[in-house]
Amino acid sequence: MKIFFENYADDLQVETELPLEGSLSQAIEIFHNLPDYDGSYIGLINQDGNTVQISKYDRFLFLVEIPVYQEQASYSVLFTYFQVMQLLQDLYKGFDPYNIKNLKFEQYLNKKATK
Repeated sequence: MKIFFENYADDLQVETELPLEGSLSQAIEIFHNLPDYDGSYIGLINQDGNTVQISKYDRFLFLVEIPVYQEQASYSVLFTYFQVMQLLQDLYKGFDPYNIKNLKFEQYLNKKATK
């Protein structure tokens, strides 16, 4: 499994275009060290080239996304901490992220909210 991430608070980054091989324990450590408030994230790329990106959504939930870059969209779902921990373990066992229950396909927001 390849890992990329950005931790804005600690100024740490592995670029999306240059992911590094990483173990489950490394992925869990990176996930645990992400701050709660600033848009930091961790991404995983499996052997099939599928990407899963996880970021803090609010105080209790995490946004799990499968980006579809060519369509400027993603499949997404909100997970609790324990669901994310289980997902990380499952992904390292070969789980297909497209089998995550309740995924919703949504376009990225491209327009500014104010004029």
